Amino acid sequence: MKLRNEDYFFTPQQTIAVEPRNPQIAYPEHTHDFNEIFIVTKGNGLHIINDHPFFLCPGTICYVHSEDLHLFKKVNNLNLVNILYREASCFDYLKNVNQFFPNRQKNVPFHWLLNQAAFSKITCILNEFVQIKNDLFPYGEGLFLQLLINLQNGIYSTVGQNNNEQHIIQILRWLHFNYLQEIDWNQITQQFDVPQRTFYRYVKNKLGLSPHTYLRKLRLFHAYFFLRKTNKSITDIAMDCHFNDSAYFSTCFKNEFGFSPIKLRQ
Repeated sequence: MKLRNEDYFFTPQQTIAVEPRNPQIAYPEHTHDFNEIFIVTKGNGLHIINDHPFFLCPGTICYVHSEDLHLFKKVNNLNLVNILYREASCFDYLKNVNQFFPNRQKNVPFHWLLNQAAFSKITCILNEFVQIKNDLFPYGEGLFLQLLINLQNGIYSTVGQNNNEQHIIQILRWLHFNYLQEIDWNQITQQFDVPQRTFYRYVKNKLGLSPHTYLRKLRLFHAYFFLRKTNKSITDIAMDCHFNDSAYFSTCFKNEFGFSPIKLRQ
């Protein structure tokens, strides 16, 4: 399935369109004529892009290129705002904006989690976006530049609403790259200078999950990708993802994705 420019942009001159999804329903795999940034404002769900699963929660942002294949499933009151935009060469008033987008050649992640301070600033910009008329192209491109700058600041921010918040987000980012390691929560929270109880409470409130459940999700997401992209046996992939019992792995995998590992490979 491919979503077309003419269904979302009112004129050929329009370079940006804003599409709130309240709620975002489960949606099958698709691609676009255009690019997209979406920002989760409420709820949670599963986003699979180019066979990489990601867990969505409030404050998650994602960059989707026109060539990406992606889908939404297991949505739970998921609300988000889509900012659709054409290629950078189509902008009339903005130049050299590609520097604000993830560098695909350097394998930069598609998803980030913003702290509350950055999320609040971006929410204000999104509210302005929703209220402007679609023919106000200069103003729309100006807001888009503000959004891109604030997203970059939020992604690389070292200051959160408080020190604990930013340190916890740093832990979650660290987990995104190190989830296949043996995880000692006490050691990690000490390393990032966060009380363990504070970390557990924040993760539960932000993600709606315990840290242990979130870690298991990350490992199952890894398994999904390797089942799709490699010929490794299901047992070996399960072991790589810290599941010593392949039957238990299959049960957890089916609970997460709605089908078994064997079914995914058929």
